[in-house]
Amino acid sequence: MLRLRADHIAFYYDRYLIEADGHVQVQASNGMTISGDAFSMDLRLNRFLVASHVHLRSPGGNLDGAAIADFLDFDRIYFVPVITKPDRWTYENRDFLHPLKGRQMPGDVFYFPDVSGTGVSLSARTAIVEARQFVRFSGVHAYFFHQGVPLPSYYVYFGAGQNLAQNSLSGANVDATWNATGNANSISAPHLRYDAFNHLYLAFEQHLGGNGQHEYAVFSINPLSKDDKYWNLVTGERVGSKFEVSTFTQLYTFQNFFAEPSASAQTTYVTLTQALNRSYLQAYFNFTNYNMIGPKTPASPNHPNTLSLSANSYNNQIFKTPLYFQTTFGFGYNHDAYGLQDYGGVLYTTIYNQSVGFTISLPNVKIGDRNRPYDLYYFNATENSQRTWNTVPHHINSQNTTASLSRQFSRFVNSYLAYTVSNTSDLYLQGGYAPSAPLLPDGTPYTPFESFRGAATLRTAALGTTYSASPNLVTTITFVHHQDFPAAFPGLFSPPPTNAIGQYTYTNYLGQPPWQLTGEVRTRILPHLVLDVQRTYFFHFGNQLWSPTFVVQLSG
Repeated sequence: MLRLRADHIAFYYDRYLIEADGHVQVQASNGMTISGDAFSMDLRLNRFLVASHVHLRSPGGNLDGAAIADFLDFDRIYFVPVITKPDRWTYENRDFLHPLKGRQMPGDVFYFPDVSGTGVSLSARTAIVEARQFVRFSGVHAYFFHQGVPLPSYYVYFGAGQNLAQNSLSGANVDATWNATGNANSISAPHLRYDAFNHLYLAFEQHLGGNGQHEYAVFSINPLSKDDKYWNLVTGERVGSKFEVSTFTQLYTFQNFFAEPSASAQTTYVTLTQALNRSYLQAYFNFTNYNMIGPKTPASPNHPNTLSLSANSYNNQIFKTPLYFQTTFGFGYNHDAYGLQDYGGVLYTTIYNQSVGFTISLPNVKIGDRNRPYDLYYFNATENSQRTWNTVPHHINSQNTTASLSRQFSRFVNSYLAYTVSNTSDLYLQGGYAPSAPLLPDGTPYTPFESFRGAATLRTAALGTTYSASPNLVTTITFVHHQDFPAAFPGLFSPPPTNAIGQYTYTNYLGQPPWQLTGEVRTRILPHLVLDVQRTYFFHFGNQLWSPTFVVQLSG
């Protein structure tokens, strides 16, 4: 671990560089201390450099020098001492008592990177660096569009462990995250967020995991500053190389800050996964309590719980053909003492279900001259079918067929053409399904709907093009045509609700406008901040011209 102090410390987020100058002091956990005028550290290369008026204090004594460079991964230090006869010394394995004198050094040992065209992400007075793990700054000014925001501290994780990246917050249009503190195994992060439902609010998230590759936990309160609060806990544990447990628990409370809540509900999901040779087994459990306060509140008393078991094969190749095949078999148990479904005059408190399904795919078939990558077309096709039976006289069939053709026209432009057919039938075996004709907005009945018996077909053709001049700017245009049964008619079907950032909560639904044109622009506006803007045009389908709002999202 390194402790750095200087008159001015600058961090460049896009390059993971720390640059410092003025009364630089570096203290290492092995007892070595270095002072000088200038400091540079590349966090990805895991090396640092101190130059000008260098003073080294180590078990080998107190020495003055012109520059010193420490390559932490190799336990090798290069030092230019200020002595009567100029020389270069190399220390190996932190052995300061026996410097290797006169050795040839790499040409870039004392190279300071050019940061003249790079904006400073934050400045600080002190920093603690854990090699290959994190850096924690104190006395910080974080810069947004050249405006400094004072913060007491800021934490940056750059380790190889992926568990600290786990998230338990819902989506938001804007999320300004302050990683206030942390270490190799945790991050504490307040959030300032905005979405169309809650507007401006505070949230908090605590991450645990870090170096541990087998377990993690993420806890959050969102929104923290509103009466409607969602307390989320996400955990994961991998036992050995083939067994994994993951959970998600959400507690809802309606309360002013942390006063006694007037309403509360809870739901928990637990998933167990066991990998086998060419398949895996999965068990899934869900329990929900819609009313944790008591009968004085008008909330639903229901307490449904679900248990499902499934056996799933991997996507296995069929002999030596280009086809791949995957199967799934499942069994489910659903129970609620207050009743799950009232059908045919019978209140079902327990419903069992069984399911079977398969997927067959033809991936990445290359068409064209393989020696000319920009002339190649890629063909993909997938067929997925599933059937579910319930102890209620009711079964559900679903079938999805997709075929696509894509091509990379140049380094910056790629396009695809896709056609999808989705068939879903939700059928009751007793009594049938014979709906009356719904009324259109003008009051006339829509008689074609009388032929609907619970089986719907959604046909979708999509043409998309992406232009990406650089990783910092990506533009996408997508044209979509829907031809569905029952056919869409303005005002006949209600569109699905939108989520917190203005997107429809699901994409396949009856009544989609037949013609849609969607544009999306994704650009990096700061080294650690990305702006994504999206909107859809519906070609005047009834009174629908554009999608409800622009989908605007800022993410770090």
